[in-house]
Amino acid sequence: MTINELSRDEKLALVALTEVAVISDRDITDNEVAQVESIVDEIGEDLFQELAEEAESRFSERTALKTFLTTITDNDARELIYGTVLSESLANTIPHEQAQFMDWLAITWKLHVDVEKGV
Repeated sequence: MTINELSRDEKLALVALTEVAVISDRDITDNEVAQVESIVDEIGEDLFQELAEEAESRFSERTALKTFLTTITDNDARELIYGTVLSESLANTIPHEQAQFMDWLAITWKLHVDVEKGV
């Protein structure tokens, strides 16, 4: 599965989680910029911007994002989204709050995470 094959809601989840993992970090690294650009290249700049704006308006509270993320049910999509966001997060040291959120997501989505092998 590729990012382009994700449904609109799955892409929204990816963009929202990207914002949590990368964009909300005030010190964005070159690696993180490259990761975000890679997502933008896959889904297109217009759709990425649209989804980013929707994520910002819908998920201003972390609980709203968590509720939405439980609606993502396709396991292949979950693995792709989680793996993409985790690799973005690992581009830098993961802050404690972000690590806790990623742990919550792995548990909620019932993913076995093996950092050395990927999700």
